[in-house]
Amino acid sequence: MSRRRVSFGGHFWQVAAVLAGLGLGAAGCGSDTPAPRRHITSIHGTGGYGDAARVLATEFERRTGIQVTVVEASLLSLREKQLTDLLTGAGNYDVLQIAYQWEGELFPHLRPLTDVAPGLIAHLEDFIPTVRSNCGQWEGRIYGLPMACDVITLLYRTDVFAEKSAEFQQRTGRPLAPPRTWREYLEIARFLNSEAIYGNLVMGREQCFTIWSGILYGLGGRLVDENWRPELNSDVGVESLTILVEMYRYAPPRSEEASVDANLAFVQGRGAMLMGWPSLIWPLLSDTNRCKVAGKIGAAVIPGGRPQLSSWSLSINPACRDPDAARQWIEFLVSPANTKRLLLEYGRGSPRLSTYADPECKQRIFYHSQLLEGLAGNQARFRIPPSQELSDYLDNEILKAIRGQTTPKAALDRTAARWREILTQTGYLRE
Repeated sequence: MSRRRVSFGGHFWQVAAVLAGLGLGAAGCGSDTPAPRRHITSIHGTGGYGDAARVLATEFERRTGIQVTVVEASLLSLREKQLTDLLTGAGNYDVLQIAYQWEGELFPHLRPLTDVAPGLIAHLEDFIPTVRSNCGQWEGRIYGLPMACDVITLLYRTDVFAEKSAEFQQRTGRPLAPPRTWREYLEIARFLNSEAIYGNLVMGREQCFTIWSGILYGLGGRLVDENWRPELNSDVGVESLTILVEMYRYAPPRSEEASVDANLAFVQGRGAMLMGWPSLIWPLLSDTNRCKVAGKIGAAVIPGGRPQLSSWSLSINPACRDPDAARQWIEFLVSPANTKRLLLEYGRGSPRLSTYADPECKQRIFYHSQLLEGLAGNQARFRIPPSQELSDYLDNEILKAIRGQTTPKAALDRTAARWREILTQTGYLRE
């Protein structure tokens, strides 16, 4: 039998075009090679931030097809990992979660978001102004978007205050209420301190400066003047550190060493007051095995109304090989819906104004209004390149004062002298 020769004649190119449009060209008919999978790596702080990022990464991949590997690092190593990656150009991390006090050190190694991810900073009006101005911006350019924030807040046991109010009023002539001054704070901590409960709980180690700065600024002091000359060892500075030292007398032994988890001790019912970050307390309240005081906690802005700020931004590494994927990931994380989730599910304070207007957040977050008020009056840390070195030295001197190894004045005098050296060497102080 003879074979018939089939000819497409003038229709050949029409058929070829149809096959090409369907992805069935000659070279691809037998090919099942999938398109390259998009992937980025995002580095976050350990604990709530890393936990939240992993959960959201799963949802993000389901929506976009972009895989996100979440890497966690402790506060002490996060900065080192990020700085090393930027200096070497290794590109191990595409998206960086950066504490605002490191921005002067890290941002000069990044590209502004307007260059690397156009459109990401199109709508900033919903971010809290005092957070936006201190987080993600450097020298007039935007390098990151705020993802979370917090301020030191006074948390107290409403049941203990109610039980002791009559006795306190009999002694002082006024009802027992959250203190309005730091002298009142010490008075209340001293009054409530007993064998049954500590008068207050105070964080230690790297949080010593955190707590002390709120006292200093609340009393009208400051760390440096307009020309970067240290003023922390002024009379107000010495008074504020003396107050901090006394606070530890009404706290568990060795609290300054951070051997006592102040947040856990508070939810266990061991202290009447806590100077702390609400974001660290919120996740513990739902743990019925550890939390014994749910529904018995009140909140107040710290005396003086100048609490220290905590804030984090998300930035894109200039070595990132898929900036568009990184842009989508950041946009997803800082969306109104997900900043609300970070607050309600993980206790991480939202940088968005809309979160605090949300009815569900108003109802569920008992420290809602106090946090927003504290954010409005916050006192930010230094953001210059040597900021971490400055605060580390100060923390060590504050620890010596708390332990009784030196006086508050001597500790602050030494710190002022060392700060003067550092600020002169880095070009900020010119005398």
